[in-house]
Amino acid sequence: MGDTKRGRERKGMVKEEQLRRKEVKRTLEADDEMPEIEDEEIEIDADLEE
Repeated sequence: MGDTKRGRERKGMVKEEQLRRKEVKRTLEADDEMPEIEDEEIEIDADLEE
């Protein structure tokens, strides 16, 4: 059976749906709180402060 444009389109739609579901699942499972950032972790380049 040959490769058809409609088959490729259908496969693309299925892949888009899979990606959407994965993104929704990841969003729902994400922590509600942002992690705290320690002051030592932030580095500012001296050239940018001018």
